[in-house]
Amino acid sequence: MEQIIRSDHIHGYFDGLSDYLIAHEAGQRDEQRIVFPPHLGNGCMSRTKIRPGIEVVISDMTLEEDLHQYIYENRILEINYCFSGDTDCYFQGNRFSTPVQSGNIYSMEDGEIHLFRRSKQRYKSLEIRMLPEQLLRFFEYDEDSAGVEKWLKKQNGQMTPLQSSVLLNRAVNEIVYSSYNGPLRRLHLESKIMEVLLHVLERDEGETDADAAASIKKQDKERLYAAKQIVEERLENPLSLKELARAAELNEFKLKKGFKALFGMTVFEYVRERRLEKGLFLMQIEQLNVGEAAAAVGYSNPSNFSAAFYKKYGCKPMQYLKSRV
Repeated sequence: MEQIIRSDHIHGYFDGLSDYLIAHEAGQRDEQRIVFPPHLGNGCMSRTKIRPGIEVVISDMTLEEDLHQYIYENRILEINYCFSGDTDCYFQGNRFSTPVQSGNIYSMEDGEIHLFRRSKQRYKSLEIRMLPEQLLRFFEYDEDSAGVEKWLKKQNGQMTPLQSSVLLNRAVNEIVYSSYNGPLRRLHLESKIMEVLLHVLERDEGETDADAAASIKKQDKERLYAAKQIVEERLENPLSLKELARAAELNEFKLKKGFKALFGMTVFEYVRERRLEKGLFLMQIEQLNVGEAAAAVGYSNPSNFSAAFYKKYGCKPMQYLKSRV
């Protein structure tokens, strides 16, 4: 299945989807829901307009056929987060894969993004979509507004992986599972969007490898993304650095230096982070217990998993899950 969506304003993407699917009002003027007809799949996509120039789109769907989306945007700054499903993204000549419990931020003007989603997978995701100048309005009277404007210019035409943190994970979950309605819901979502934006900007300020990442050759960058994909596919049984370098057609020096520069952490740190995030996903969505989730992501001892989980999230796995109920 193929969709071509041309959006000449920030809210045009969701509006364009209604040409392919079935749109329903969700009871509020600024809230809409799109339902998938049975021949295309099941599930829905919902959109909440926070204000003109900023919206939140939440998707939860399983497709009957592979889906290619070609989306032409006039101007956009988007932060997206994947809860389940493997989405491939083609942007500015590069291929990006968004693994579970992670996301990206990208900005473009008069550009195209190509998304590919596979059939029979459950896709649950969050998209925070806004005009770039909307971000500046958030910081209009802040002394750091010049720094935010500089960051926006640097981000234009770029796609950057989000760095995981407790703050980010909490904020995106509270957006998706917000219990408020009407104006209170929009106010709540806007406050959580601010938390996500602060996370993104703080991480960027502390990033010391930006120049190193920019200097990586395109071919090496593609191989580093391939290395990251291999890591994702082998979380429970990771390759050694030597084996990973060989599989990605890189030498070990380029792998270690480039991976840290491009993704903000070492290969070992990335494996640990993704193991914990996948373990959390398995407990939250698949309802596995702690021992089962630990074993599924490669921990032979559940206590080691719990200790690593505590270090990352600040509490034990069961405490975290109970706090989400």
